[in-house]
Amino acid sequence: MVEVLIIVYSMIMWVVFKVFKVPVNKWTGTTAVLGGVISIGFMLLMMGIYHPFTKEARIYTLTTPVLPTVKGRVTEVNVKTGDRVKAGDLLFRIDPEPFQYAVDQLVADLALANSNLSDATELFEKKFASAKDVERVQAEVDSLTAQLGNARFSLAEADVRAESDGYVAQVRLRPGVLAVPMPFSPLITFVHEDDRFLLAGFQQNPLQNIKPDFEAEVIFTALPGKVFAASVVGMSDVMAQGQLLPDGRLISLDRVTPAGRVLVRINIDDDLSEYQLPAGVKAYVAVYSDTWKPIAAVRKMVLRIMSWENYLFSIIS
Repeated sequence: MVEVLIIVYSMIMWVVFKVFKVPVNKWTGTTAVLGGVISIGFMLLMMGIYHPFTKEARIYTLTTPVLPTVKGRVTEVNVKTGDRVKAGDLLFRIDPEPFQYAVDQLVADLALANSNLSDATELFEKKFASAKDVERVQAEVDSLTAQLGNARFSLAEADVRAESDGYVAQVRLRPGVLAVPMPFSPLITFVHEDDRFLLAGFQQNPLQNIKPDFEAEVIFTALPGKVFAASVVGMSDVMAQGQLLPDGRLISLDRVTPAGRVLVRINIDDDLSEYQLPAGVKAYVAVYSDTWKPIAAVRKMVLRIMSWENYLFSIIS
């Protein structure tokens, strides 16, 4: 950014000395140099505080590790990496026969228990059985009913379906694999379609001039020459350096960590649907406060020049 301002200032001085024929001597030369240092330094200071900029920004998305809730052999895999799915679409299927057998057995046991309950009730009414006998059979019926509900749930869970619209980022299973509900061994990584957001990491100096609804602009390395209108959504209330884990150790400043960046969530107002911007792409973000608004025009000019520079970097990289 400093280089951009120096180049722009140099072009202005070239116009002043070459086009307007201002004589070059020790006074005009010294004035041009000192004026450049002072003006560029002043603009950098004002822009850095009141119209902050960061190169540390990316598009993030929430991913869900897909795990089965029941254990069994995979018989079908209905998606592959990169597929887009709708909520309720079948991702993969676990062999349902063992779960169906459990349901059938419990249905039979429950039918017998209900028959026993009817007999116990009839005997109780005829004074040939006690109330305790009826309660004991009733408890058996209730237990089998609960077990049957759990067995039917397990049978339904043999079909693993998408919980929302999105796409499959990675598939790690094939038919024949033994699927086990272990949290550290996801079988599919699922990306939710609507959970994409832009996070920008700003230095701590200009934080008082970054507030919700402030105007912002975003450029992407992947989209040279394009600038997108945006706005500030909000700022994170905690930084990684301020997190304390319940590890039993007392707080100590002996190991001072570097000052971290504060995460600011940015909402892009322009439509990005026509562009290919996968999660993880790098972005540059500038935020414009309500103070020193004329300096914001300089920031916008510099941001656009940086956006056009991405064409050059794409050639020489």
